[in-house]
Amino acid sequence: MKTRKSSVMIRYAAKKAGFKTNVRENIVTAQSMYMYKVFFVVLISVISLGCQKTLDDITEQPLEQYKRVSSHKNADNDPRKMLKFETLDSYENFFENADFANQIKETTDYSPLRNTIDEINHLSESEDPELENNPIMKDAIYENYGLLLDILNQKKLVQLGNYIVRVDLANDKIYTISRTIPNAVDIILNNPTDESVVTSHSPNTELVSYVFNFIGCNDRWANKRQEKLDESNQGVHCTKNRKRTKKELTYQSAGIYFSIVGEAKGQKRTLIWFSDNSQYPDISYFSYTFKRRCGGSEYWGGDPDSWGNSIAWSHDGNKATFRPYQSTYALKEFNVYANIVGCGGTHTLHIEDY
Repeated sequence: MKTRKSSVMIRYAAKKAGFKTNVRENIVTAQSMYMYKVFFVVLISVISLGCQKTLDDITEQPLEQYKRVSSHKNADNDPRKMLKFETLDSYENFFENADFANQIKETTDYSPLRNTIDEINHLSESEDPELENNPIMKDAIYENYGLLLDILNQKKLVQLGNYIVRVDLANDKIYTISRTIPNAVDIILNNPTDESVVTSHSPNTELVSYVFNFIGCNDRWANKRQEKLDESNQGVHCTKNRKRTKKELTYQSAGIYFSIVGEAKGQKRTLIWFSDNSQYPDISYFSYTFKRRCGGSEYWGGDPDSWGNSIAWSHDGNKATFRPYQSTYALKEFNVYANIVGCGGTHTLHIEDY
């Protein structure tokens, strides 16, 4: 657009200032020729400077944006850098409002646990032969924990109210410590059994009333349940036995995070199991009945495809995931079925707790 406009300006300037034609004598005066040359040189110089500035502006801004994004995604793994939710409302809003959640993540200097899981997935897709012995694999237990991967930093820490919370799924513990304790982060990471300042909780325990200091509900907490099919004798391997579809149905409990999720994941084996992006597994039917603690019941049954573009449902060549429940609050009871499709056909998985 600017080039075309500049060309028009040049033609207009040439017409106006250069080669003045004397109609009567049909000759070009020397004075007009001189004025045209001077004007043309000045005009070209101005346009060149303008174009140079425009190009600088165009190339400089995206680079600055890239640097900002890159520095966030590659933030150093300082355990003191974490998300901080001062109120229950802000924590609930993180679950319920995607725009709010994205704003919090983008404006907080921290390295989320999702970075670790992304690295594990990258190593799996690249078929790294040393993957099984890589220390990073100890965190694979968190892989399918939805929003929890954004809530926690890479040391599995988050600040809720006046407490720093550590989610330790490997040891089936949730630890809390007052943020006012000197060296609280060091203590909860390196000496979580120090009962003088650290409190340990079962992952089944709903902790929001504890960390945000309000009187909670007295109903029971449902226990974590999972049905998983991934062994050769469970009928989930393909014909050549070098591929399988890992099928899972889980009620996840992590103290500050609770979820119902079904997943089918394609895998292939060389020395160990890696991601297989060519299976296109599916969840053809899903039904649940659950009751919230001191609240009402909810029922749904059908094809997850009917949820459309909801963040609860996703599927591609590697896996299908359906997560109809994800909350700060634990359930009192649940009864869930899922028909999961992949190698070995369709399997019906079931979990319940009353």
